[in-house]
Amino acid sequence: MVLLLDLGNSRLKYALFDGSQLRDSGIIADLSLPSITEIIPTEGIRLLAICTVIDIPSDILTSLQANYSVHIIAKEDTNLRFSTYDPSTLGLDRLILAEACLSVFPSQPSLCICLGTCITYNLISTAGEFIGGAISPGLHLRSKAMSEFTDKLPLIDLKPNFTPFGTNTNSNLNAGVISGTLFEINGFIASAKKEFPNLQVILTGGDADYYKDQFEIDPLLAWKGFLRMIPMV
Repeated sequence: MVLLLDLGNSRLKYALFDGSQLRDSGIIADLSLPSITEIIPTEGIRLLAICTVIDIPSDILTSLQANYSVHIIAKEDTNLRFSTYDPSTLGLDRLILAEACLSVFPSQPSLCICLGTCITYNLISTAGEFIGGAISPGLHLRSKAMSEFTDKLPLIDLKPNFTPFGTNTNSNLNAGVISGTLFEINGFIASAKKEFPNLQVILTGGDADYYKDQFEIDPLLAWKGFLRMIPMV
């Protein structure tokens, strides 16, 4: 089995895979050795793979390496091709999503849209080349910005049962965020399809469920890319 650790700025996540089968997943309480060892099975772990955007204290890393085979995911692990895009400017999180598209849509052009704090668009060609993408504010960033940068507009709880046009202030704000983002998504898809008519589109990320009635959603997509970037999987 392989234990994957995704150490982000806001959340520390883990997933346990037996081959391609997810056995367990969840949140790590904090970046401490007891919290990490608590989620490691007592036996059967052949590899502990870590993707991190934060510094791991040296004592924690040393202890893990003393007891397990540890692989730190790096950009050099990618199978993606680059010709016009500068890979040094591409975040590891987006590389992992693009890798996942190579797994889910082999030999097909794909657009992965990740709805998190920001929304990222990641376009991959039939040949597995990272063509380009975009970054825009996420749903909650949009809602929060309208409240914080105006005097009268409230901060609302976003509703998934949205319509393009609201009938009061709150539903107008909801429409602007949720429907407006949907129009944005459809615009990027339409633009990509001009170059790749048989484009495959997939959504992931914490806010992807707002659009589960419109698009294919894969909450495990990042883990699939993670698996592609570690040895012997």
